[in-house]
Amino acid sequence: MRPTVMRISLGRLIENARVLRANVAESVRMMCVVKADAYGHGAAPYALALEREGLADGFAVAIVEEGRALREAGVKGMILVLGDGGADSLREGVALDISQAVDSVEALDVLEDCARRTGVTAKAHLKLDTGMSRIGVRTDAELDRVLNAWRGCPHVAMEGCFTHFCVADTDPDFTERQNERFDAMLARVHAAGFMPIAHAAASTAMLKPAYAHDMVRAGIALYGSCMPELEGQIGGAQTLESKPSRIETIEAGDTVGYGRTFTAGRRTKVMTVPIGYGDGYPRILSNRASVLVRGRRAPIIGRVCMDMLMADVTDIEGVTLDDTVVLLGRQDGEEITPDELAALADTIPYEIMLGFLPRVPRVIED
Repeated sequence: MRPTVMRISLGRLIENARVLRANVAESVRMMCVVKADAYGHGAAPYALALEREGLADGFAVAIVEEGRALREAGVKGMILVLGDGGADSLREGVALDISQAVDSVEALDVLEDCARRTGVTAKAHLKLDTGMSRIGVRTDAELDRVLNAWRGCPHVAMEGCFTHFCVADTDPDFTERQNERFDAMLARVHAAGFMPIAHAAASTAMLKPAYAHDMVRAGIALYGSCMPELEGQIGGAQTLESKPSRIETIEAGDTVGYGRTFTAGRRTKVMTVPIGYGDGYPRILSNRASVLVRGRRAPIIGRVCMDMLMADVTDIEGVTLDDTVVLLGRQDGEEITPDELAALADTIPYEIMLGFLPRVPRVIED
């Protein structure tokens, strides 16, 4: 078997959740976002562990298929589908006792019809658009129309009401305006006789009491990123590692890889590692990123190939084919984080975390 593997520390993930829970008021619930296979960390094992440890008041997913996978794995608590779903998705959510985001009379009609015919109560969270311009009820007139329709849907419980901040990490003024708009729209919801769980803050706003409302949605922070306030308390849980397939010495003037983008300026020891962009390792990291060997950084040289990449290990003593190469994670006190790779790739840590493809096996540890 190829030695390339992604190791996931379940213990680190649980500790991240404990830290987040400890930094939110006891009266505020914490929903854990495990969409996109828990940002590439394994949604079912993590959700089950969070539920077992009493750290999650619910789970958020993007599509009903993700919710179904959690139910099939044995997750019992609240599951909320954050995105819009078609009629079939709405009906499946009712059958699985999964809560769903609703922002239209048409979606309400589907839920009411399905719940009435099957003799159950459907659960929904009213989605309000306060500035993201993505999904959600946007105007007061639209909101009144949905609320009026909801009064005629006795089989659909308004379990929650929520919005999403779009610049909580960069623009406090706009975020405050979004929160004020949410409060105003929430007041109309209350005046119509509904008392749902109110939630607005994801990771970057969840530690601010004014934005916590009844519940916060912990997302990227669960995976150790994008929370400078908790630096040193939360951390990454992914370790992407492999072993060399070849170590060879080239001479000064020799070139490496497709396009000959690296020319050796000295006698250079080149390590070939069996992972590439076909595994989800970003090609843009060619000649930019490093790997860890024996706790030291070895720069990637030449272009990242589909199935391989090359690194300069000239300055690392005693390297052999038995050494472990870490491409993401910690080794002997040195660390390569998703944030570091994201900065080098001109993207966000989310894309790094969940970008590795299924041919990289996941091993859940701890």
